[in-house]
Amino acid sequence: MLNLPAVDASPVQTVLLVDRLERLQPGYQFVANSLPGHLIQVMIDGRTLHEANGRHYTLEPYSLIWYHEDELVRGRVLEGPWRFYTVNFIAPALNPPAFEDRVRRVDDRTMAHFAALLEAWRDISIPPAARQMLVQARMLDLLAGLSGTGQPYAMNPAARLWWELETQLRKDLRRPIDLELMAQLSGRSQATIARACRCAVGMPPARRIKQIRLSLARGLVQRSDQGISQIADGVGYDRVHEFSRDYRKHFGLPPTADRKDSSGA
Repeated sequence: MLNLPAVDASPVQTVLLVDRLERLQPGYQFVANSLPGHLIQVMIDGRTLHEANGRHYTLEPYSLIWYHEDELVRGRVLEGPWRFYTVNFIAPALNPPAFEDRVRRVDDRTMAHFAALLEAWRDISIPPAARQMLVQARMLDLLAGLSGTGQPYAMNPAARLWWELETQLRKDLRRPIDLELMAQLSGRSQATIARACRCAVGMPPARRIKQIRLSLARGLVQRSDQGISQIADGVGYDRVHEFSRDYRKHFGLPPTADRKDSSGA
């Protein structure tokens, strides 16, 4: 079941993207990282094979898949055209579904929610403030309907070990995080942790932790009023110049320039 917070405030902070995309060619292959925050996609047409961090799926029309925070995704189109809705949103208080519920079949009502959300997102005939509220309302309609049990799938036990550990690590990114801490939290050996991380995301643990920190930082740079030094401290950097150096290396521009670009300045 979807773990929604108390209803005194909207769990959705920002809706970043709503779109309807297509890939026409059978055999089309892709490797990508999902976007920061929550990313939900639902198939309209086609048939695809997906591998997401040690989990394997065959997706068909009315298949929904839910990604959370920089998941490594590989896939191939088996039958085209591949058409799908995609929704990216920030909701820090909203936990993603359990692993067993990340893929599920949806019905016509859910598909209608996606279509209504896209229509609101694209409707430039209404004032921006009203449009923002309408998008929020449609997003909440969609989330309210997403409950139940997902379809079974195969998941590598090592990948599960890493994702359960990563969930713990994300709770406090300000602290120093190394293999010794990971082994302590998981009760497993450092070598086991390193293998699990490579299985899940295709990289060593230190690189993955840096990716998580910088991804969170970019969201804060682009969508918050926090100062750069405050953001750096919040994601575990003691020195702002080291944070700026890693940020530029990862995203191609320093955080101050990224903030100006995202604001349209």
